[in-house]
Amino acid sequence: MNREAVTTLQVLNSGGIVAFPTDTVWGLLARMEDEAACQRIYRIKGRAAEKPLQVLVSSVEAALELADLGPHEPVFLELVREFWPGPLTIVVPGRAVPHWISQDDTVGLRMPAHDELLEILAGAGGHAAATSLNKSGAPPARSYEEALAFASLVDRVHPGPSPAGVASSVVDLVRGQVLREGAVPAPALEPHLRRQA
Repeated sequence: MNREAVTTLQVLNSGGIVAFPTDTVWGLLARMEDEAACQRIYRIKGRAAEKPLQVLVSSVEAALELADLGPHEPVFLELVREFWPGPLTIVVPGRAVPHWISQDDTVGLRMPAHDELLEILAGAGGHAAATSLNKSGAPPARSYEEALAFASLVDRVHPGPSPAGVASSVVDLVRGQVLREGAVPAPALEPHLRRQA
């Protein structure tokens, strides 16, 4: 792990908020278990309390520790094999998910295609709460310069190249629907949902 990643991991593990260039858009990261840090993310964004945060994971194994898949397991594993690591968030029933992450016992999981971030997530226990870096309702930050506008609100802006700029797609296995079409086209996801139905 390089020096920048070590510093970012130290900030996360000490309860700080990090702005990070993921593989999709710039994001805000905090330890999932740290309620105070997660609540800061809501305040930074002006985000409605009922809107859940997603959880970025370092591996499929880390995702399975947080998911209570039941009958959703076959389709979840299909999606993971095809689209992870990558720009797909999969909403599934959660296992002991803190209420400050999600109020309905589901959790949106994503394994990013970003080696440095995966290394940091592994060092943070395999996962971190995350959301896009923006004020709610505004476009997400897509460059280091745009991310620096939040420097006074976070504990660290991790240096790095600009991400792809297209948000992840979100598929909800509980409701059987694509909630957001992003980097993965909806037609690529819908056959998986039909197999689950």
